[in-house]
Amino acid sequence: MPRVQWAGFLVGLPGAVFFAWASGRPGEFALYGLAVNTVTSLFLSAAFVVTLLRAPRRFPALIDVLGPAGWMTASNYVGQSVLVALVFTGYGLAGRLAPPAVMGVAVVIYAFLLWLSSRWLRSHRHGPIEYGLRAATLGTGRPTPVNPA
Repeated sequence: MPRVQWAGFLVGLPGAVFFAWASGRPGEFALYGLAVNTVTSLFLSAAFVVTLLRAPRRFPALIDVLGPAGWMTASNYVGQSVLVALVFTGYGLAGRLAPPAVMGVAVVIYAFLLWLSSRWLRSHRHGPIEYGLRAATLGTGRPTPVNPA
């Protein structure tokens, strides 16, 4: 796994930087950037996946922080989609923020959903979207509370 990380980051990061640089350039530079990104993004993705797999071993607290979002992946996906659509389209801040501010807003949205996931799972076994999916696929009735009394 360390070899995948090293190879992935050594190949993928320069490819991503070149793609970002070339994307704003005229002519064939954008096409070259896209071609390089197409080849190197798989390496970078593999490095990120291995990093995420190895990180909890080194930092066990990550499981407590990121775990609730993992139990509610569909709900978080829909939540992020709705919040990002509200914030970054014509309803919100579309075109008014510099790229670093956009990243800051994205981090705030992600942190908010991590917090909300943690709070929700204190009293429920699954996220709200997951309950709907379970009902549709398994034919289950009402959701079971975490601590049935």
